[in-house]
Amino acid sequence: MVEFFYWTAWPMQKPVAYGPFHIIATLVLFSLLIFAAIKLKNKNEKQNRIVLGTVGGFLLLTEVYKIAFHLIVNPYDWGFFGCFPFQLCSVPMYLSMFCAFCKNDKINAWLYEFMFAINMFGGLMAFIEPSGVNHPYLTLTLHAYVWHASLVFIGVYLYASGRACLTKFGYFKAVAVYLISCGVAQSFNLIFKNKVNCFYISPYVRSPLAVFKDFYANYGWLTNMVLLMLALIIASAIIYYIGYYFRTRKIKN
Repeated sequence: MVEFFYWTAWPMQKPVAYGPFHIIATLVLFSLLIFAAIKLKNKNEKQNRIVLGTVGGFLLLTEVYKIAFHLIVNPYDWGFFGCFPFQLCSVPMYLSMFCAFCKNDKINAWLYEFMFAINMFGGLMAFIEPSGVNHPYLTLTLHAYVWHASLVFIGVYLYASGRACLTKFGYFKAVAVYLISCGVAQSFNLIFKNKVNCFYISPYVRSPLAVFKDFYANYGWLTNMVLLMLALIIASAIIYYIGYYFRTRKIKN
């Protein structure tokens, strides 16, 4: 098993933002995910649970691979807590599998809105600012690209299938789930202190995000947390209401 992970540790020149690898991989992945989301949009509820369960299971398996890779190949740089699987872009792994087994439509509706508005925006941002998805190993880079493309797929699929972005006030369900997730993330940060930085809002670890790391350094963790959360809420609201505009316009026509 150890030999397998070293065998897959294929080194590569770390891709640069908006270089050939970044642009080509983004175009290919987005073309495939939009095609897949449109092809699957008419699935019934049983089939919908299969789709979400399949995506969630895929994310889980690849996340296990990533953690094991870091533990074996980069043990001194990482350790388990260094890749603790509860970041904003990790949440769909749990929620998609939960929705696959949950038959409560009201609960699922809240989670669908969150995965469409908040998580899809997170997936898009990974391609807009790709420093977090470009790695010196091919398998890790592919994992990061496919992972965040999967978040965009979930969002597009839920929108195209008419399961998210249905009402004017649906976005507030997404925000509520996001705030609950932030509370869980901050609980992990407080428990494990400087060993994790879930959602990049830890009081103990400086944010690695561009701009926000300066807020953390100059104004403290609370300012960083509040501004980061507000920025995400505002940006994802724009995405949600653009989607809602096109949905209502289509209905009127």
